[in-house]
Amino acid sequence: MPPLIDEFWASLPAQRHMIVKHGVELDEAIEAAESTSRHSRTTDSPQGRRRYIVAGKTSDGKRLWVVFEDEGHGRGRIITAREVLGEKERARHKRQRGD
Repeated sequence: MPPLIDEFWASLPAQRHMIVKHGVELDEAIEAAESTSRHSRTTDSPQGRRRYIVAGKTSDGKRLWVVFEDEGHGRGRIITAREVLGEKERARHKRQRGD
């Protein structure tokens, strides 16, 4: 069962990675992660923490994939976020969101 997350955050290295490699700001990643309660389980972290992917969307319509770890107690640590690329990914993103 996907976790219920009340608060998302990201470390400084994760924030730098998202902006430098993917052009995604932390506030966009958080907004997208909070835009839906649908999370799909993905590969666990090397430390065994559960990781999830979110098909999120910002208020200005930017579609993002957001990967986070469930830290427990309603906290989710964002690992990375990037924009949806190409039509196939866009279609998959829309299906996962239910749009």
